[in-house]
Amino acid sequence: MKFEQYVPEANRFLKEVAHELGNVADSNHAYRMLRNVLHTIREILTPEESSHLIAQLPLLIKGVYVDGWKMQPTKRIRSIEEFFERLRLKSDLPEKDLNNDEEAINKVQGVLYVLQKYVSAGEMTHIINQFPGE
Repeated sequence: MKFEQYVPEANRFLKEVAHELGNVADSNHAYRMLRNVLHTIREILTPEESSHLIAQLPLLIKGVYVDGWKMQPTKRIRSIEEFFERLRLKSDLPEKDLNNDEEAINKVQGVLYVLQKYVSAGEMTHIINQFPGE
């Protein structure tokens, strides 16, 4: 398998995330937020829903999603406060990337906006419906 053929698609994906986050030149920030959001989404979705999502992601983005994942039952996120807490815990630079809840909401929405370009509308609906009610 030649992974180089998948790099352009992953770079395009990251550039789209960077654009949605408001800084096209900062691919490191885009990668951190993508990773943080995907890893936090894993704690919302069932393993079955995660499998449906993974199936639709570009190959290298699939790798980001599954990196470090242990498909064991965990306490699922049940509130928006818990979502933000877990998002910040996953961040290498929470003070830089996630200063407050409003900023966190905007960044999560930016990542989800890009995901919806790659994932079917039905699957995005399933994902959004799993988010905490608030």
